[in-house]
Amino acid sequence: MASIELKNVSYIYGENTPFEKKALDNINVRFESGRISGLIGHTGSGKSTLVQLLNGLLKPCSGSILIDGRDIWEFPKKIRDIRFRVGLVFQYPEYQLFEESVYKDIAFGPVNMGLDKDEIDRRVRDAIVFCGLSDDLLKKSPFELSGGQKRRVAIAGIIAMEPEVLILDEPAAGLDPMGREEILGGVWSYQRRNNSTVILVSHSMEDMARYSDNIVVMSDSRIYMTGACSEIFKHADKLVSVGLDVPQITRLIHILIKRGIDIRDDIFTIEAAKDEIMKLIRQKQKGGFPEC
Repeated sequence: MASIELKNVSYIYGENTPFEKKALDNINVRFESGRISGLIGHTGSGKSTLVQLLNGLLKPCSGSILIDGRDIWEFPKKIRDIRFRVGLVFQYPEYQLFEESVYKDIAFGPVNMGLDKDEIDRRVRDAIVFCGLSDDLLKKSPFELSGGQKRRVAIAGIIAMEPEVLILDEPAAGLDPMGREEILGGVWSYQRRNNSTVILVSHSMEDMARYSDNIVVMSDSRIYMTGACSEIFKHADKLVSVGLDVPQITRLIHILIKRGIDIRDDIFTIEAAKDEIMKLIRQKQKGGFPEC
C-alpha cells in the first residue's frame, strides 16, 4: 500500500483577492502506509482542505503532495488516475448518491476506471459485503434506503475502486452508537485485512483512540503535533488549549493521578484502563494500594 506525504504545502482560498484566506500554512506531514492515521483539529483548522489536496481535488498553492515519493501533480492531465488511487469519502456522503440503483451507484467508480464487466461485478459485491449490505438492495433506488444504509452505499462506492489510500471525513457523523460501530468497525476490519493506508477524520476522541494507530493534530492551518495515540493523549492540556479534548477514560485516569493514584498516564482505551485498575485492586488486596 502507498504512503502519502505533504512537503511544505500551503493553500490559500481566494488568493490575490480581498477575500484571501490561508487554509494551510507550510504543512509537512507523512501518512505511513499500512496504518490508520487519525486526523483531528478544531473547526477551521484546515483538515478538510488537507484531505481534498491528498486526492487532487485541490492543487496546492506551493509545496508538493507525494504518493510513494512521486508528486501527484507531476502530470496534471493524469490527476484523474490519482483519484482512483486515493479514495475520499466526504462527510455525509449519502448526499452524493445519484444513480437509479444501488448497484449502479457503487459501480460508478469502477466503470470509470475502464474495468471489464466481470471485474466491476466482483468489486461491487465485495464492497457490499464489506459495508454490511445485502444483495437484495442492489436493485433498489438508493433514495429508498435508510440513512445508515445510504451511508454504507456511498462508502461502498469508494471501496469498490480498491484505492491504495482511503480517506474518510467524519464517516460516522450523525449515526447512533450501533451505526458508528458498524461503519468504523468495518473500516478497521477492512484496513487490517488489506493492510491498506487509511486516514480517518473525526471530532470523536473515543473513535480516534479506538481505531487509530497514530494521530495528526492540526491547529490554525498548521500541524500542531503528531504521534502514537498514547503519546498524543498524554498532552490533555495542550489538546484543550487548541479546542480539542481527550477520551473520557483518559480524563478519568488523569483525575486519579492528581489524587495520588500510581497509574500509567498513557491510557486511552477502556480495555487498558480496566487492566490497569484491576492491577491496582490486586495490589490493594495485598496491602499495597496507595492512599488517596
